[in-house]
Amino acid sequence: MIKPVVYFTGDPLFYLFETAEGSEVELARVYALNHPKLGTGAIRTSVVIKKDDNGFETLNTVYERAIKDE
Repeated sequence: MIKPVVYFTGDPLFYLFETAEGSEVELARVYALNHPKLGTGAIRTSVVIKKDDNGFETLNTVYERAIKDE
């Protein structure tokens, strides 16, 4: 499956969320510029599975900074 790429501005806010089963998963909040379903605005992501310097990946989507760090 090819995941959509969503560009975001600012710094993502990563946080832990406790599921109904009692386990913790990491989620994020970002200001998305082009989310395919949610459009432009502050959004909460699905479970974060990978992070790097210029973005991160969730179960459904790849998030990249709109302006890359030099």
